[in-house]
Amino acid sequence: MPKNALGKGLGALIMKKDELPTTGKVDDERVIKAAVSDIATSPFQPRRHFDEKQIAELADSIRERGLVQPLVVRRVNGKYELIAGERRLRALKRLGMRLAKVVVHNATDQEVAELTLIENLQREDLTPLEEAEQYRLLQTRFGMKQEVIARHVGKSRTVVANMVRLLDLVADVRAMLEKNTITVGHAKVLLQLKNQEQQLHAAQRVERQGLTVRQTEQLVRNILNPEPKAAPQPVAAPILPPAYQKVCRQLTKSLGTSVTIAMRAKGNGVIEIPYAGQKDLVRILEIFGISAKL
Repeated sequence: MPKNALGKGLGALIMKKDELPTTGKVDDERVIKAAVSDIATSPFQPRRHFDEKQIAELADSIRERGLVQPLVVRRVNGKYELIAGERRLRALKRLGMRLAKVVVHNATDQEVAELTLIENLQREDLTPLEEAEQYRLLQTRFGMKQEVIARHVGKSRTVVANMVRLLDLVADVRAMLEKNTITVGHAKVLLQLKNQEQQLHAAQRVERQGLTVRQTEQLVRNILNPEPKAAPQPVAAPILPPAYQKVCRQLTKSLGTSVTIAMRAKGNGVIEIPYAGQKDLVRILEIFGISAKL
């Protein structure tokens, strides 16, 4: 593959019909016809979901005008493996066509993974998670750095890095993103919540209440920095009525210790008579006429 082919995207590889001769070479590769049954789909296809309505419309177009762009394939174990054009291949199968025009291209696994990603990005029909998974595949399987991936797909390294981070979302939150009940903007904010339970509960609230990204940011801030709980205020003891205060004074004077009365609900209460050591307790008991050896 020419070094600049990826930078140009699939335009460097797939040409329009009026640029394709029926015989001869295209970029040193010949347009031939291959049995549809001999063309396997690519294991590097990032898309998991295909719009059947679009496939049907494409099949109608091919029935009327023929296959405008040939499929791009490579030879693997004596058969053909698709590089680009899975929707076209599906449409051909829907029509029951036996043969398809193909361009046979020599490509490594890494080049195929890049080309299928570029094709789908140019059409802007990948879900965010499908795009993220393909970036991670290029990183983990082929050891490509994010800077290199970004250059090849025409995006910034920050965009690639942020997309890959979406794969760190909790599984249920990824499902919400896949269903478009939350957006990529929401997801990036929710990633700040490392606690999985907090992240899921926050995402469910975003989904349920239809929060904006800005409101989600505030929600996450509140979770990460909750308002400190106010210390419980001590319950003030009820003020004793004058008659009770007088009793306390009389008992204190009679017993020689500071007697208090604690009032409770429904007229109940407690008389507290403190003592200072065993001898003092014996003294107070004797005042009540109680003789005790302690």
